[in-house]
Amino acid sequence: MYASQHKTTNHADVIVIGAGVLGTFHAYFAAQMGLKTILIERNSFPSDASTRNFGMVVQTIVETVGEWPIFASASRDIYLSIQEELDIGVQGNGSLYIASTEIERAVLLDFAQMYSQAFHCMYLDAEEALYRYPFIQASYCSGALHFPDDLTLDPRRLLRQFIPHIVQKGLIDYIPQTTVVSITSSDQQCVVQDAVGNMFLSDQVFVCCGADYRTLFPEYFRASGLRICKLQMMQTEPQPKYTLPHAILSGLSIRRYPAFKSTPSYSFLEVEPVDERIRSHGIHLLFKQTADGSVIIGDSHEYSAFQDAHTSQEYTNCYINETILQYGQQMLALPSWQIKTMWNGYYLIHPEQEIYTETINDRIHIVTGIAGKGMSTGPGFAQKHIASKLR
Repeated sequence: MYASQHKTTNHADVIVIGAGVLGTFHAYFAAQMGLKTILIERNSFPSDASTRNFGMVVQTIVETVGEWPIFASASRDIYLSIQEELDIGVQGNGSLYIASTEIERAVLLDFAQMYSQAFHCMYLDAEEALYRYPFIQASYCSGALHFPDDLTLDPRRLLRQFIPHIVQKGLIDYIPQTTVVSITSSDQQCVVQDAVGNMFLSDQVFVCCGADYRTLFPEYFRASGLRICKLQMMQTEPQPKYTLPHAILSGLSIRRYPAFKSTPSYSFLEVEPVDERIRSHGIHLLFKQTADGSVIIGDSHEYSAFQDAHTSQEYTNCYINETILQYGQQMLALPSWQIKTMWNGYYLIHPEQEIYTETINDRIHIVTGIAGKGMSTGPGFAQKHIASKLR
């Protein structure tokens, strides 16, 4: 299924380094253009930001205007198209935002009045929301907004099934467990070398992994302005007789997600005070029930420069998890809050750009720093980006 691992020279039109969502879909769309494509991954399968997330595909994670809502809409269509061909766990569960204050409620109502057709969303007053969703705590809910077209998926399952599928179809060569140590380019081609001396030649290289960028082009990385964000997430014990019909997002998510900034009421939300424990750790509450009945709960956001990141990356802050659970219990009445597992996630983010891209010598393309919107927008962005670079 995978390309040979003995010392050899491989030729391709395009080499993509990093098999997360950005890398896999860059490779996929390059192959669909009829280009011979190699996808290289340092692990057996990706295990970083593309697998350590909720698996929510929500349209409100970006602004309502510009290219990014187009990428979000295209990503949703891409997932659904693949799901028709291969079961990658995509489900049309929709999402539900629950407002906890009067201003949050006003933002949701404004959004529904402005975008109900474009986003196919429906506003629910508190009485209707509590009637439909008895798991919501009445003391928390002042209103809700339902997005039936949003998707959920299992991020670990997605790439572990999709990559072998496109290999089997002959679209790409996949070379896992391979660490790239250098990339050079000339007027004619790029040369990629791995840690055991294998050489790969191509016309174009796309580096879609932040860690690889840091080691391959340290001088560019230091000048990039990229920062690292650490997330903390948890998963409960299975609750098979309990059902969350949608992905659930909190009033804190209304404050965080860019689409809501377009509403008249958002300016009041910006000055409404937030508990310092919540604000200082970038907490906004999300819930998603998985196939085994367990519920994923999170998350937090702690930002740091790379030279300082090691001080917080290596541990889980129990105080943050306790704060998340305390807020979550104000929102929902779960049968059990017993935590089965917890983990940290990490992603790159640029403070001034939606995504960080850099082209070196016209042949080497860096693509990283898509932040927390990779699952919702990555496939759509990759489709447009690969076409713009290879046309």
